This record gives sequence, structure tokens and C-alpha cells, in this order.
Amino acid sequence: QSSAPAAETQTPPAGTRAVTPPEASGTVAGETATPVPPEPTPTPTPTPVPAFDFTQPAPETAPVEDGWVSDAVFIGDSRTDGLRLYSGIRGADFLAYKSLMIFHVVGNEKVDQRAVPLNGVGDKKLVLDWLDEKQYAKVYLMFGVNELGYGDDGAFTDAFSRTVDEIRARQPEAVIYIQSLVPIEPEKAHATNPASWLNNDNVARYNELLRQVCADKGVVYVDVASALVDDTGNLPPEGTTDGIHFTRSWYEKWYAYLKTHTVDPAEYAAGQPVAETEEMS
Repeated sequence: QSSAPAAETQTPPAGTRAVTPPEASGTVAGETATPVPPEPTPTPTPTPVPAFDFTQPAPETAPVEDGWVSDAVFIGDSRTDGLRLYSGIRGADFLAYKSLMIFHVVGNEKVDQRAVPLNGVGDKKLVLDWLDEKQYAKVYLMFGVNELGYGDDGAFTDAFSRTVDEIRARQPEAVIYIQSLVPIEPEKAHATNPASWLNNDNVARYNELLRQVCADKGVVYVDVASALVDDTGNLPPEGTTDGIHFTRSWYEKWYAYLKTHTVDPAEYAAGQPVAETEEMS
């Protein structure tokens, strides 16, 4: 019985190439393979800016340079004017005057607005009029000692809240800081002014009101008092000339505290309260 003939292996004639069948190459003769596009590089997700918590005071931060206050304005009474004169601060503007109250900034049915000079000299204008003339990156407020004798907590918080609104309307890019009231040194203070309302219990109560304004309005509370009081919570005798105003070294402590308690503008903006109209939309 004969076996099946073996399959022949054909060798191409000399001088020729073997041709690969089209199906082996995956393309049809005469066509060009379509290039595969590269995978797109994914766009990195931006890290969200943390929102500042306005229920908390300004945290301790790395100290800023002295020039950091060159675009700041400080608004307040004679204590704030003392900061201008004795702390070593340079470059900032001051709208501060003896006996100035928060009521004098916005006025109410009992108190008229009061004109003040810029940096203690020259023409006087209303605080809000000064703020119409120049843009600032930081606005610092300190009021309250004179207001203790006014005896109206509701009017005090209302005036502060309205002041924040008026400042924002004129300084939309500014970070607004409300500084705490600094307690008095009772013995020296009452030798000068024996008024019953001038006491540290009232100071503490007003500081709680200020903290609530900051939380409600989205502005920064700066606990300056913590840097200037002693272990008893009072202004120490060596830190004050009359129980209310400070010695030069205590004004320097105040300025040093401000330079180590700042808030990033982006975090400030991210933490702003959402308006009711935006929440409803």
C-alpha cells in the first residue's frame, strides 16, 4: 500500500521575495495602517483652597515682614493712635482719633458720624469717605472701650455689622480684621476714671459680641488681648500708663502679635458666608 505523497515545499526562484498574504499583515495591500492616537494626559484636579473658619480667632502664623502693612489701614480710637506712634509700625495708614467710637463710623439715631484726619494730621473727613479714596488689602478695626459707657450691646453689634458692610462696599478685596478689646488695669484706670462701667467683665462680654460679629459677617477676629494681659487676665501695671493706654513696649507687643496672626486672602475668600439668594438658587 503506497503512502500519501509528502507536501511539497516550494522555494521561490532565485532573485524573488516571498509575499506575505494580506491577512497575515492585518492590512489590505495598498492601504496604510491607521495610527493609534496616544492616551491624553489627564488634567490634574486642582487642590481646593481651605476655607477659613471665622468662628475661630486668627491662628499663629510665620511672622510677616514689616512691609506687609504697607497696604493696610487701621481704624480705631486713641489706643490705635498709640499703635501708630509708639509700636514702630511704618507704612500703614491710620484713621484713629481720641474718643472715636464705632458709632462715629456709621452713625445712628443718637450719634452722628465724626470726621477724623488721616495719619493724625491735616484735613478731617468721615472714615467712610477716606475709604472711598484708596484701596487697601487689609482693614483693621479696634473699638469698644469708649462704647462700654454707651450701655447698649445691641447698638454696639449693629454698628459693627453695618461698619463691616460699608467697608466691604468700598474695599471689596480687603481682608477685614476685628481686634479684641484689651482689658484694663483696674487700679490705675479707676484712679483716672472711676466709672462703674469701666471693668473687665464688660470687656469680656464685648469681646464675645465681637467674636459673634466675626462669625456672622465672615471677618477675622484677632485676639490681641491674649498677648497683652497677665495671668490674671488684666492689663499688667508695667504695661500701661493710665490703666487703659499702653507703654511703648506693650504697643510693640501688639504690633508683633499682628505680624504673627494673619490670614491668607484666598482662605478668607473661600470662607465667606453664602448669601441667602445664592443658597436658594
